[in-house]
Amino acid sequence: MSRTVKNADIDGGRSVMLVGVVHVTDQKNVTFCPDDPVPGVVEPFVRTGKGQLMRDGTFDFTPQPSSKRRRGILLKKVAHGRLSATKDGAFLLTLKVFKHEGLDVENVMEKEAKEAIGEGFRTWQK
Repeated sequence: MSRTVKNADIDGGRSVMLVGVVHVTDQKNVTFCPDDPVPGVVEPFVRTGKGQLMRDGTFDFTPQPSSKRRRGILLKKVAHGRLSATKDGAFLLTLKVFKHEGLDVENVMEKEAKEAIGEGFRTWQK
């Protein structure tokens, strides 16, 4: 058997060392093929991160920390935006009108801002 599997604790987590061949294409695709594949040795994952392939062939992958989206509370939805109460204790009014809609942008934004603020804060205070 040409496979070497070692279990070790690194940074408080389980680490498995596999022996195999890495294929690198000229288009920066990297594929690892273990010498002796064994189902269940590692858990599969998909993760965003930064991979570095050095000139000597060493490869390092650092996962990007998962971002925790802050969810606000929707106070009022209008045709071109919304008014929300954010988790950090602020209020956020977002309006977006595309030029190609052919609308009087100034009037639309003024009308929808007043609608969002008036009705949104009434529901917030209840």
